[in-house]
Amino acid sequence: MRIDKYEVVEEIGRGGMGAVYKALHPQFKKYVAIKEIRSDLAGNRDVQRRFEQEAELLARLPPHPNIVTVRDALVADGRLYLVLDFIEGTTLAEFVQGGGIEPEAGARLIDQVLAGLEVIHSRGIVHRDLKASNILIDREGTAYISDFGIAAFVGGGSRSRTMATAKYAAPELIDPSLARGATEEQADIYNVGIVAYEMLLGAARFREAFPEIYNGPPNAIAERWLRWHTDLARPAPRLNDVDPAIPRPLGGVIERMMAKDVNDRYRKAGDARRDLAAWLGTLKDARGRRYDSNAEDATMPLDRLRAGGARSPRPAPPPPEIPTQAPPPASREPAKAAPPPATASRVPWWLWLAGGGAALLVMGFVLFFVLLRNPGFLLVVRGAPAGSDVYIDSVPRGVTRPDGTIRVSTLEAGKRLVRVSHLGYADFNTAVSGKDGEIKSIIAEMAGIETRPTILSEIDYNGPMILVPAGDFIMGDDNHQPNERPAHKVALPDFYIDKFEVTNAQYKRFCAETGRQLPSNPFWDNQYFAENPNSPVVGVNWHDATAYAKWVGKRLPTEQEWEKAASWGPETPRKRQWPWGDNPDPSRVSLGVDRPPAAGQQPSSVSAYGVHDLAAGVAEWVESFYQPFPGNQSADANFGTRNRVVRGGHFRSAIEDVRTTARYYNPPEFTSVEKKERTWLIGFRCAVPADDPKLQAMLAARR
Repeated sequence: MRIDKYEVVEEIGRGGMGAVYKALHPQFKKYVAIKEIRSDLAGNRDVQRRFEQEAELLARLPPHPNIVTVRDALVADGRLYLVLDFIEGTTLAEFVQGGGIEPEAGARLIDQVLAGLEVIHSRGIVHRDLKASNILIDREGTAYISDFGIAAFVGGGSRSRTMATAKYAAPELIDPSLARGATEEQADIYNVGIVAYEMLLGAARFREAFPEIYNGPPNAIAERWLRWHTDLARPAPRLNDVDPAIPRPLGGVIERMMAKDVNDRYRKAGDARRDLAAWLGTLKDARGRRYDSNAEDATMPLDRLRAGGARSPRPAPPPPEIPTQAPPPASREPAKAAPPPATASRVPWWLWLAGGGAALLVMGFVLFFVLLRNPGFLLVVRGAPAGSDVYIDSVPRGVTRPDGTIRVSTLEAGKRLVRVSHLGYADFNTAVSGKDGEIKSIIAEMAGIETRPTILSEIDYNGPMILVPAGDFIMGDDNHQPNERPAHKVALPDFYIDKFEVTNAQYKRFCAETGRQLPSNPFWDNQYFAENPNSPVVGVNWHDATAYAKWVGKRLPTEQEWEKAASWGPETPRKRQWPWGDNPDPSRVSLGVDRPPAAGQQPSSVSAYGVHDLAAGVAEWVESFYQPFPGNQSADANFGTRNRVVRGGHFRSAIEDVRTTARYYNPPEFTSVEKKERTWLIGFRCAVPADDPKLQAMLAARR
């Protein structure tokens, strides 16, 4: 699939407005993200206006390490596309779901988001939809602000009604009477405050902090959030009270960002950064699963977030996320005046003493009731590998966060046995004694142990597979076609490759379970697919073959893996021109026939590793692009990142064409009748690394 000049690699997300693809720029050899507007919405004038506005807003932003950069805007085949930098990583939402982030690391991410927000605001733009799923985190830990779909220019007005995500909506957006001199930028700061609060606690403890919202019917969560935001008398619980491990100064910055009264909230992102810097000391301007959004994460018109949605008759609603009505103008009341300084007073010493005693008595009662309400002690585990399993008295209590920590609360007072376990490490075992209300901390020092993947010469992993052991081999040939040159050494790790090509029966199951279209019968047999279940499937393009491989937990073999499996040997390593040796013996394979043989019906052509049908049968897709080998100077116009390699020849080939080093190519999809007919001679098989975690888990379960 191509979008303009970009070659689509895979779909990485999908929402109400369309899909997001990972694609490759053909000249720069660089991945980009392409945001697509659904074809049925692309003709809608409101959608077009929003698309044009998002493109204009992004184009006005300067390059910044914490903002996703727009690269292009396209209209192709009646669809609208935005081309953006591709960020290799995840979203902040996945960290939230995984239990949150440690305070210092979280504060640095907050600073990065605020740094990007400063630049956005400096260009007269408000984002209006900052939330955990719109903040990307790359592999180095850099935060990027993304998704400017409902952003707007400051003071630009709007003919559309206000859009928001209920969990993050600023009070003055819900009720304009609460604006009271607010700037539009303050709504973004409120969003960041809620995001930071959620990030430090993690999803589970965040819900526990708001029982009035989450202890009710799920279908009314959005409306309960709107009521909570606009109730100025009900602030969020102090972060330090919810989790004593969160420093109070850091919590104070976040609580001020999410202050419901705009006059108590930061007015500028830079002011919040200043206070963060005061806590962190010296800030480094560090550059730092597809998160499937749920109903709580949906951005939509505020009136649709309220229970009962349409409270008065009106026409059918517009497409999702398309605003159609302007909010009432915000009132502009003067800011509150600062209170006058208190005057000193002289109080007798005995009154101070009595007041202090009363305060201690009250604190004692408060402490008593807190302990009565929250018995048990809190255990903080640090220093373990991310994803380690934590057991208390042999009962699983969760896994460690990406930073290697976990907090286990409400542990019964007394002595508790703690075990921390992770594959590849020796278990950490200790005993911890705690009293009600105490906070205990341990460091899980876990020594790594050598673990080797289970290596068997043949396995059944969604079909029989053959091991090709790790090591060097010679790829290519200096004595034949130009595209096979030069012969060169390649090192590969252990991998498994399918013993046979994928059959019609296997591909039919894939289509039945995924809803994919069945391949059409080839020109040489109009009953081939239905009546030959054990024959290799043909007529499948490269994208369909890749999808099948992913469905069975594998991938297509690389060109190097395919050639090693066909041409090398485990006992006497040397290059073979055909899988069986150097003798061009046509009797070993079915050539010049009217159809391919069933899988495994050419035993005399098996490779030295035991892989069948690598010569003749059908040609096979591999994962690799059709590129020149290192040092090759051939002038082949088909080299590049458009065509995919095809290996192995087919049942209509000559014996010379089924050599182990012979290279062919084909576009990854059908582009003409001629190329469609060519794919009726192409099938495929799959491969998987020997240390693949899912494969190793399956092998371990069978031991």
